[in-house]
Amino acid sequence: MKKRIVLALLLVFVMALTASCSLIVKDPEVDKQTVVLEVNGQPFVKGDVQQLIENELDYQVYLYSYQYGETLDRNDPELVSYVQDAAFDSIVQRAVIEEKLQKDGYTVLAPEEEEAVQAAAQAEYDSYIEEVLTYDLADSELSDEEKRAEAEKLLPQFGYPSMAMLLEQERIAAAEEKLYQEIVKDVTLTEEDLIAAYDQYVATAKADYEFDIGYFESDVENGAQIYYYPAGYRYVKHILIGFPDEEYDALMSMTTDVLLAQQALTDAQDKLNAAGEEEKEEALAAQQAAEAALIDAQSKLDEARDVAYTALQPRVDEVQAAIAAGEEFDALIEKYGEDEGMKVEPAKTRGYVIGTESTNYVDAFHEGAMALAAVGDVSEPVRTEYGVHLIKYVEEIPEGAVPFDSVRAQLAADELKYRQDEVYQTAVEQWVKEADVKMYKNRMAD
Repeated sequence: MKKRIVLALLLVFVMALTASCSLIVKDPEVDKQTVVLEVNGQPFVKGDVQQLIENELDYQVYLYSYQYGETLDRNDPELVSYVQDAAFDSIVQRAVIEEKLQKDGYTVLAPEEEEAVQAAAQAEYDSYIEEVLTYDLADSELSDEEKRAEAEKLLPQFGYPSMAMLLEQERIAAAEEKLYQEIVKDVTLTEEDLIAAYDQYVATAKADYEFDIGYFESDVENGAQIYYYPAGYRYVKHILIGFPDEEYDALMSMTTDVLLAQQALTDAQDKLNAAGEEEKEEALAAQQAAEAALIDAQSKLDEARDVAYTALQPRVDEVQAAIAAGEEFDALIEKYGEDEGMKVEPAKTRGYVIGTESTNYVDAFHEGAMALAAVGDVSEPVRTEYGVHLIKYVEEIPEGAVPFDSVRAQLAADELKYRQDEVYQTAVEQWVKEADVKMYKNRMAD
């Protein structure tokens, strides 16, 4: 569960403290209360700052692994120094902002603002309760009322914030929003500014995509505003008739068995190639056994897939008959489709972007989508590990800049917000310059 990482990080921090040693024995609790930063007389202690640093380091490790599939050394001195500097800067900025909120009366909320705060905090709190109910108490035989009471008891154990903490966070957020709006109230955006921004975005996108088409694929996948389309792309929609969950899991398990068997055969072949005369007979036997195991695993997977696809065929036939009868493809997606991505925007309206260079789709789906010759064509059933797809070519995407009018509204909102953020950040930086800040970073290493 996403919120439990807080508890995990706290445990890691405690273990790190108890594992340390030196010639001078320190009381860990006293050490955590060492002041390492002061902002206008407000002290910040080592324990709190260190926890912020540890949290950020863990996040950076997770992010690096997610993006690059590699492990980041969280103890790298350069990384630790960077994160420590960022943590100190972040604390200073938050301190001067919150002092500004208090000093200028932004924390005094009107009744309607307090009502909105209460509603937002309650919604967040209820979402935490729902997570515990879903992941921890789903099989409980307690009544709904008893389940909720039990979930509330479990929240602190899993590191969730209390309702009081949520209310405080929402009040600060509401106060800062008022401050923000006051600071940026005079920021404007002319039509000339908008056109210049559009031209810049188009030029940048074109250069990026020509340098590496992967940037385009990433922008599409992440839902970024697209300002330029490379050649060879189209919009497609599809109806997925998927395998039941248990059958899908079984097929995935068999697929894993095949992959492991392939690796075992590769390893056995390498050993055979490297074997001397004395080991060659044993290595050959191992290679033959690995080959037989792969054939067996692949045979079982193929047989299971045939059975699974046969079970889906009546439903596929039903959908194909509806298409042939002229029923709307979008309506059939809603009725039969099991890809939830097809039922939310922007894919619901426009479809998926796919092209000759696409790498975001499994091979069979990509080949089936790109084989369609003309807008309006629907594929024959395409089989993938997810089930059976019926793919429709819904729109060709011309190469070149996206028309200005089609992105104007979003561009205006994004560009105005960008300029407002710049003005606000400049104001915060000025408040930081004017603040009495004392940093004792050397005490973090003591």
